[in-house]
Parts: sequence; structure tokens; C-alpha cells
Amino acid sequence: MLIAVGSAQPASAQSADKDRPSVSSPATSPASACAGGTVLGDTEVDFRARMQNPAGTALTAEFRLVRADRPETAVAAAGRLAVTSGQEAVVVVPAATFENAAGGRITDFVWQFRADADGRKSQWSPQCRFSFDPTRQGAPVAAAPSGAVIGKPVTVTVAPPADGSVPAGYSYQLNDGAPVEVRADAGRAVIALTPGRAVNTLTVTSLSPGGNVGGQARLEFSAAAPPPNLTTADLTGDGIPDLVTVGGRNGLPSGIWLAPGTGDGHVGPAVNIGAAGPGFNTEPTPSDWDGALPLTGRFTGGSFQDLLFYYPGGIRAGHLGVRGGDGSGGPLPTGGVNGYLSDWSGSYPSQVAEAGTVSGRATGFPDLLGIAPDGSGGTALSIYPAYPIPGMFDMPTALNVRTPDGATDWNDWTIASTEVAAPGGGTGTALFLWKKSTGELDLWKDLAADPDTGALTYQSVPMATGWNTGADVQLQAADINSDGTPDLWTVGAGGQVTANLFHDLSATGPAGLTQVSSTLTH
Repeated sequence: MLIAVGSAQPASAQSADKDRPSVSSPATSPASACAGGTVLGDTEVDFRARMQNPAGTALTAEFRLVRADRPETAVAAAGRLAVTSGQEAVVVVPAATFENAAGGRITDFVWQFRADADGRKSQWSPQCRFSFDPTRQGAPVAAAPSGAVIGKPVTVTVAPPADGSVPAGYSYQLNDGAPVEVRADAGRAVIALTPGRAVNTLTVTSLSPGGNVGGQARLEFSAAAPPPNLTTADLTGDGIPDLVTVGGRNGLPSGIWLAPGTGDGHVGPAVNIGAAGPGFNTEPTPSDWDGALPLTGRFTGGSFQDLLFYYPGGIRAGHLGVRGGDGSGGPLPTGGVNGYLSDWSGSYPSQVAEAGTVSGRATGFPDLLGIAPDGSGGTALSIYPAYPIPGMFDMPTALNVRTPDGATDWNDWTIASTEVAAPGGGTGTALFLWKKSTGELDLWKDLAADPDTGALTYQSVPMATGWNTGADVQLQAADINSDGTPDLWTVGAGGQVTANLFHDLSATGPAGLTQVSSTLTH
């Protein structure tokens, strides 16, 4: 006699199956894979499944939960849960129920639902399973790193707790940063972190396989200040200048945007390091940056490149602020020094540029150059000597110099500066001067100013003619390709970025120029 495997059922059986209720979409919260392999921590678990009655009438749901190794004994069960057809049945099992059943060990559990419509029962749903973890490990063993330097990565080795327990991983928090989790191998792990302060606190917490929080180790360690970062605009600490621009224009949302330099003129994706705003309001307000001029330099007098921002117009005209960097290229702090740039009559500059130690006063903080009213109805290139205090500057002195084309129309010129290696060692200030209406571009190197007399000495180098004539672009000066010659980034409409890499400077004619184009992405 031959038996046809998978042959059709009689019509009456098919009809009966169609009339039966059904169960689908079993799930848990916290989520687990029905096939197993998920370890849930010491928490209550919500079980749910969708109930369907072909007749459309109300039905009831049954639920059972057992230990995988004791299927005959229910850990939790529920019957006669009223459910509307098409809706989910939900059963909540408290953590204590699992703890009692698990007996202090990671234990596998199996669960199922069944639907009942007036005595017509569905099959039990496929068995779903997960592991419940009631365990908590002790405090890990970790030693504070030695030889740590602010802004430089260090590693901390973590060993299992002395009580013999073996964590599956660890959560660590450096100072007030966000917690980070790392997996452990046989209870051991290596944590890589970058200290941002002179005195740092590291907290390491044991985690069980299910993520239960265990014992905690707390370490304090010191980090030395690194050598001063003399690379202008290097906010990421890699020795390569970065592009820093203000949003609210050129296709960028409001904020302070940092696009890491690659060393060849290109830039990486821009990150809004000013997303929280400068801190003028209690709520994050990145639009408060709109209209500001961003300058980079060691404005806090420390080892890292910082940001100074200045408003040449608008409701905050004349206001400046300093926000310290930490060499990581991360978000700017919302707090810092705030002040004003003005002269005795209350006038303020229309432009500013970082000027290194051009005043010769060596206060440990960068001076500023600006284009400002000269007191006689005109404008002048002026020096704002730095006080030995972050963000504080002396009254300006108008410098006794004319524009590169021999006039006094300083408001028709745009300035951008950077610091480069100076003859005899150290760094010197280099100032680009661009006249938008004609495209004349010049470079003044090795600047030295006398704030008492207004005298300015410099070496003048013609860079280009007809350069970006009439264009609406922002300028940022830096030694972009680290060849010792000042270069210029321009940022224009649509986030178009051009690196103008200069070479073969001459006192008698335009410099050599290589241009590298990119688009700011974010």
C-alpha cells in the first residue's frame, strides 16, 4: 500500500482548520530572538503575540513559561486572557519570578501562546527561548595609567574581580563623558581613552552577560600638558590644519563647522562642533553663531588650538568670545570668556585676524589685527595687543601703513592670517590681504608692530592678480600642505571649498599656485 506524503486533507478537515484561531508574531520586551541565543538581564519581561479569530469574534489567550530543562513545570502561566481578534495578548512576568526559578545562574527559558475561540483552540505557537541572567559580578581590578598626556591616547588594562566572578564586559566613563561599553575576554579587557584634563577620573563597572550592572572601580590619574600645538587651525591634534567655518550660509546649517584637513588641500566631512551654541542661552542655540568670524589660535594660553569668535555687526557687534579646544576636534564647550573689542570712542573693528606675538609683548596669548575706525573718519589696519588673560585685549593702535595698492581704503580689503615658521626659529605672523573689487592678493610676512608708535615692519609679497574678483567667499589662511608657505582656503556658495596652495614666492611677480577643489559634506 502506497501512502502519498503531503497529500491533501479532506475538505472537512480543511474547513475545520480555517475556523481555528491562530497565533503569530511572538515577541518579548526587552527584545529577544525566538530561536534563542539572546541573554536578557535582571529585568521584568513582557511577552506578546497576535491573536486572530477567523470568525472575528472575541477570543482568549493562554500562556506558559517553563525552564528549558524542566518543561513539565510551569514557571508562569496565564489562561483566559480576553483579547480582541487581530490584537496582541500581553503577559508581564516580573524579574523576581525569573530570579526564583533561575537560582542565581544564567538559565534558559521556553515560552508559548495559544488562542481559544469558544472551545476551538489553536496549536501552541512555536517554542521561543532565551536565557535569563540574574548574576552580578564584583568590582573589576584596574590600575591608573602612567605617563598620561592630555590629548594623547592611553590604555588601561582591566582584570576580573578579586571575588572570582567573570564579567562579560565593562562600562567605563572618563570624567563627565558618556559611558562606553567594551567586551571582555575571560573577564579581561583593554580600555583606550584620551584624557582631556590635568586630573582625570575613570570609572569602570562590571557587566554581566545580560548587561546587569555589578561592582565599580574608580581611578584618579594625572595627565601632563603636551607641548604647545603651534599648527594654526589644527583643532584635531594631528599636526594638519583644519578648515573652520561658520554655518548659516554656504549650504551649512547654523553652527561652527570643522572639516578635518588631509594635508593635500582636501578636507574630510564637516562636523558641527558648535551644535550646542556659544552658551548665551540656557537651551542649545547654534543660530547664535550666525554672522560671527571664527579664528583659531592658542587663545587660552594652553597647549591646544582654541576658537575665538567675533561679531563685526548685528545685535552683538563688537562682542567676542573664547572657547577652549582640547586637541580632539570634539564639541566646543558652551562656557568660556566673553568680552568686547572697542576703542576709546566705542568703535569696533569690521574684521579681525589672529596675529601671534606681532606686538612683541609676549604675554603668552595671541594679539589681534583688525580693520577699524582710525579716529579721523577713515579706517586703518590696527593692532590689539593681548593682555596676559584669555580673551582680553588692550585698546587698539592704528598702524602707520597704507593698503598694498598705496591707498587708505582699508574697508575694501579682506584680511586672513596664519602663523608659520619664522627665520631664526619660532613662528611668525603672515597676513593675506585681498581686494575683492580688483582681485589683488598680497602677502605680508614676518610682521612686527609697535603698539606705542604704530610702526609696522613686514616683507611684502605679491601673490596674485584677478584672484576671485567680485566673488563672495570666506577666507581661511593656514599652511594647508605643511610646506612652510602660507596658503588660503576659500569657502563659497553650496559649500564649495578651494585650497589655494602657493609656492615659488617672489618679490617681483605672482606666486605659483595649485588649486584643489572639494565640497563640504556633513
